Amino acid sequence: MRRTALLIGAGHMGRSALGILLRRLPELTVTVVDRDPGAVAAAQALDPLRVAGVVGDVTAEDFPLPGADLVLNLAGPFFAGSDRAARHAIASGAAYVDIADDVEATTAILELDDEAQRAGVPVLTGAGNSPGVSNWLAADLIEQYSEVDGIQVVWVTHEPDPGGLAPLRHMLHMAVTPCPIWRDGRMQQSPGFVPATAATYDLPAPVGPTEAYDTTHPEPFTLPRRFPHLRYVGCKGALAPAWANAAFSTLGRIGFGYTDVRLEYGDQSIEPAEFLWRLLWQRHDRRERPPAEATTMIHVMGLDGDRPVAAHTIWDPAPMYRGTGLGAAVAALTLLESGAPAGAAGVEVLPHRKALDLFFELADRDGGFPAGLITTIF
Repeated sequence: MRRTALLIGAGHMGRSALGILLRRLPELTVTVVDRDPGAVAAAQALDPLRVAGVVGDVTAEDFPLPGADLVLNLAGPFFAGSDRAARHAIASGAAYVDIADDVEATTAILELDDEAQRAGVPVLTGAGNSPGVSNWLAADLIEQYSEVDGIQVVWVTHEPDPGGLAPLRHMLHMAVTPCPIWRDGRMQQSPGFVPATAATYDLPAPVGPTEAYDTTHPEPFTLPRRFPHLRYVGCKGALAPAWANAAFSTLGRIGFGYTDVRLEYGDQSIEPAEFLWRLLWQRHDRRERPPAEATTMIHVMGLDGDRPVAAHTIWDPAPMYRGTGLGAAVAALTLLESGAPAGAAGVEVLPHRKALDLFFELADRDGGFPAGLITTIF
């Protein structure tokens, strides 16, 4: 059966997910949209016969979006985007998946729940690593341990280079945005990615003991909708090396994390985050030493009150984008194969065991997440 997909965002994560979908679904044809002509060309090169490329900005209301069976939105940063792609999917009767990891985008998608239910289509948000695989790990802990009434997500990442502008903007944005925490039936606010919210976790090798900080991520919004008995849901994160945490928190708060500020220099208007991004890349390119090895770890703890019951951990010797693209592809494949309830929700509404099995199967093909699922019983 012929299937069609619309992929929005052809950066590292988008192309990673696209490659998996093309290999897994030989009947699939894809239209790729991105503002960067180079990214579009790189996506088309994966399979010129099955991938059509379009250069454009999908957030512009006058930009025509093609129809498809599946809309896959991997264009970040999501706090600066819109819900237009999701509304287009609903209007055209297509399933929708995104990798939103910002609260603003997640709440905008969840507000489309009534529309999606009336249209009879699933609209799934947060299909990356955290959120995404973290949600499936949480669902598995809840299923296995009846006493679990709280979830603590901890992510750690060490990137060998400055990466793309969108992830950097997301990181800086977290430093200036209050962090949501689900506690005792209501949403509370924490100061976010600052030293005052630090807690130390004894993570599995190769990461080890790590100080992590409250992170403005969507798990506290989506997990309690699926599992209303949860008393607590929080997310903490950390960069490696450890000094980078205070550095990014400070950079965000002194101005680089704000999107309503631009610097005027001569006849140029410069976004602070883009200036920082270009500076970081220039310093990276001038280094004479080899880049450090990348690390990504997602650690999800199931809690009984404040007591840890068990934890699931995954680890990858690669940048975060590899696991995020993989998580997005798994969500899309699981959705196409198993379906999902109509309405807007997080990816935890998908059959989590099937999704995790597929995640590790596909990861193994590329040498990713070599330790598989690491389970710790406390």
